[in-house]
Amino acid sequence: MPATVLHLNTERGWRGGEAQTLRLAQGLQARGYRNLLVAQPGSPLAERAVAGGLRVVPLSMRGELDLPAAGALAALLRAERVDLLHYHTAHAVSLGTLATLLAGRRRAVAARRVSFPLRGRLLGRVKYSFRVDRVVAVSEAIRRALVAQGLAAERVVVVHSGIDPERFASGDRARFRAALARLGDLPEGAFLIGTAGHLASHKGIDRFLEAAAQVAQEIGETRFVVVGSGPREADLRRAAEAGPLRGRVLFAGFQEGMPDVYAGLDLFVLASLSGEGSPAVLKEAMAAGVPLVATAVGGIEEIVEDGRHGLLAPPGNVPALARAIALLAADPTLRAGLSAAARNHVREFTNERMVERTEAVYRSILAAA
Repeated sequence: MPATVLHLNTERGWRGGEAQTLRLAQGLQARGYRNLLVAQPGSPLAERAVAGGLRVVPLSMRGELDLPAAGALAALLRAERVDLLHYHTAHAVSLGTLATLLAGRRRAVAARRVSFPLRGRLLGRVKYSFRVDRVVAVSEAIRRALVAQGLAAERVVVVHSGIDPERFASGDRARFRAALARLGDLPEGAFLIGTAGHLASHKGIDRFLEAAAQVAQEIGETRFVVVGSGPREADLRRAAEAGPLRGRVLFAGFQEGMPDVYAGLDLFVLASLSGEGSPAVLKEAMAAGVPLVATAVGGIEEIVEDGRHGLLAPPGNVPALARAIALLAADPTLRAGLSAAARNHVREFTNERMVERTEAVYRSILAAA
């Protein structure tokens, strides 16, 4: 009988972790696993999972120590005879552990997708060790950080997040550029440099804009686009209205059609300062054939080799970031060579490989049980 896996995700929004949760559950279902996804009622993850043919159990979860939610989860574990729990968020780890104290021990895997330190070294170590059989880190950088914080090395494994490369290889350049032109000044043929992500401080969008201001003074017909939404959006919009950037930065908001976004760009920049694990947005740009500049933070160096697949700059170093952007903008031959190598290399980070390697982790745990 196929193993029953319960995926637990406590997030109410839609970001990279939720996309990975959905892709993994769908991939496992195609391999014969019986999946249950417990998610917040009405969340984008719950809605997309239902549309994708997954069985979803909506459960209101008000924090990692929500006892009523833990009780409902425990009842589900018993009723569905769940073999293995996969925790996809930090809060899910605590909530799921509480449920197993009520319903009995289950094998459990916890995902760790960010390189931020665990909150409270001792408590974090206990949280990711007690009744958790494996921690799946999405990069070697995260694995090393977790071991340095006290987790047993043999219990932390690396499985990079995956993408579907074919999906990003056929975007419509004209469609995205036409949509941008309706938002502001975008001359036909302008060199378009973009970034995408959650507009939070650690994503370094402000550093991207500072570097863009330097590049704008060197290269005339450049425009810049910021794709995404988040708490720093108002501050970033104000920064974009100053000095040489005035009238040259377009804010496109959250975009469902990311293949068109990448197709419309001439250069992609990821200027993160911290927290990156194995950013899907970087792999998507690589699959789309967009030349890229990124910062050497978290697991990014495991995806992009500097000078081979793109150019890397130290995190927070605006002059170095600006130099890398200007160098690629001025050299079409270099851009073509790097993007071709990146497009080939990104096939190491497919959804299929992510599912296959996660399944191997499951098998090792269930066999030991």
